[in-house]
Amino acid sequence: MSDKNIKNPLDGDADIGIGGIDRYNSETGKSEIIRPSEMGDRPFTIGDYNAQLQDAQDKQKQSENIMSEEEQTIDTGEPVPENPGGIQIAFRPKTAVNIMRCQFPAEVTTEINSHIEDVIIPNNVDHSKGLVGQISQHEKSAQLTFPYEGDEVGEMFGGVLERLAKEFVIRSLGEETECKTSMESMWTVHSYSGDYNPIHDHGTKTPMGVSCIMYLQVPRCIQALGNPTEKFEGLNESSGAVDGFTYLTWGTNGMRDINMLRPITEEYIKPEVGTLIMFPSWLRHGVMPFFSDVQDDERRTFSANININLKDKLTGDHYRKDRSWAWKTFQVL
Repeated sequence: MSDKNIKNPLDGDADIGIGGIDRYNSETGKSEIIRPSEMGDRPFTIGDYNAQLQDAQDKQKQSENIMSEEEQTIDTGEPVPENPGGIQIAFRPKTAVNIMRCQFPAEVTTEINSHIEDVIIPNNVDHSKGLVGQISQHEKSAQLTFPYEGDEVGEMFGGVLERLAKEFVIRSLGEETECKTSMESMWTVHSYSGDYNPIHDHGTKTPMGVSCIMYLQVPRCIQALGNPTEKFEGLNESSGAVDGFTYLTWGTNGMRDINMLRPITEEYIKPEVGTLIMFPSWLRHGVMPFFSDVQDDERRTFSANININLKDKLTGDHYRKDRSWAWKTFQVL
């Protein structure tokens, strides 16, 4: 038999083993060594054969596993580690609360402030009943009703807030969510040096409701403070770092929590003119006291509570959808 049509196993990536291979040449009648044995003078035993077979099977299984991982792994844009070891991991943060921030144009803030100066303050309708605010340190300290009916500016602004409330619900529950909104109450808070608001929450007639705070005037002593959203190193070794800030909390935090893998459950919001924050009415919040050397330095805010009625009742399925785990291959060293 001629060897012209026999492919040399040494060509390409063929693995011919460690025992060596001989080929019989029918034309010469002699055996030819294609690959010398790596066994030396020791014979190639069945044990050697089984070991080599097991190694080949392990390589095949590893190749199949890698192909399966590539098919199942979700591309998150992160670099894939070299030499993946086959362990799959997934990490999913759990949302505890949704907070929406809106920034109004300066002309809107100016119009609302003008209406407060011209109408709300002169009417002087006390809104402090049922509120916990300790607003009494100045002769002008007050919490005043801002009508949302029978008041042109109140009706207009109330309509804007209700549309924002619907946007809040959609962003929280999904674009397919339909709801109706109705204004529960609107009021202004006029705080001066020493005034503050203890931790509290708000109520609405409906089980689901949202509340909002809009900053209309900010004292210079608060403006001069740093912004925690940009750089905040905590309250240690500081004095007055969050004076006049809004404090939000949805849990209990201690000083060692960060070292115990407990997520932060609080936030300080620096007041900025024209900024409105919206949140679920159950969210506990308060206002830190501030101290100003300027006699009439006013911290002025607008607040509202809005009722939410969903068209369809939510079920547990809502909270379970779109909660799939994004698996990634983890490198084992």
